[in-house]
Amino acid sequence: MLGGNSVMVKKQTKQCSKCGQTGGLLKSIFFATIKGEEYCSSCAQRYIDEIVKNIKVTTTNNIDGYKVVDYIDIDSVEVVIGTGPFSEFGGEIADFFGSRSTAFEQKLKNAKQAAFKKLKLNAHEKGGNAVIGIDIDYTEFSGNRIGVVANGTIVRIEKI
Repeated sequence: MLGGNSVMVKKQTKQCSKCGQTGGLLKSIFFATIKGEEYCSSCAQRYIDEIVKNIKVTTTNNIDGYKVVDYIDIDSVEVVIGTGPFSEFGGEIADFFGSRSTAFEQKLKNAKQAAFKKLKLNAHEKGGNAVIGIDIDYTEFSGNRIGVVANGTIVRIEKI
């Protein structure tokens, strides 16, 4: 009971399926549910990195040494990032002196990598092991935001 009221507080404890680490209301550990199992944030990241490492991607419609055995789906992912005032200021100075804006370049690189990661995870969830014919588009939004759109065909491939 809390404060004289008959309020019951149920403690919700989660346990990582991989390492067994527990967390709950008082122990702030972030958990992710992947395929119905709970993973702590570090185990979830390792699991995702392993998945991403094994999914092949290409801008072409085939992968040398492999044959497409199943066309699963056409998929598209979007990533929007803010450039922030420091990147804006640095970009303006770089423009003034005619040099490259490395802060913007790094943000675009990070957004592209995040889009590829999302596309690979979608392929894994749908039963694919490759994404072919990838196309990448960039767009600029108001309010110092940049969008990256990546799309491609999710397929299942086998070694020839």
